[in-house]
Amino acid sequence: MTTASGLTARTFKRRFKSATRYTPLDDVLSLRLEEAKQMLEASDTAIDKIAQQVGYAEPAAFRRLFKRSTGIAPLHDRQRFQHVTALD
Repeated sequence: MTTASGLTARTFKRRFKSATRYTPLDDVLSLRLEEAKQMLEASDTAIDKIAQQVGYAEPAAFRRLFKRSTGIAPLHDRQRFQHVTALD
């Protein structure tokens, strides 16, 4: 990212955070988690496979981050969504 912008890494991070209120890393993590949520809700793909597909080499790290970010485990997110669609 910094090479394409022509900025030093420090300047890029500072400007990115100023514009978005997030660090570049936090933004990427947020995008990965949002993609994982959509995959959990729309498919029966194994959680470990989803973790890998959104960029996490360690499923345990993905589960930890997902729970810290959403307040629930990935499996519970999937079950909650499936329960709602079953009621429709």
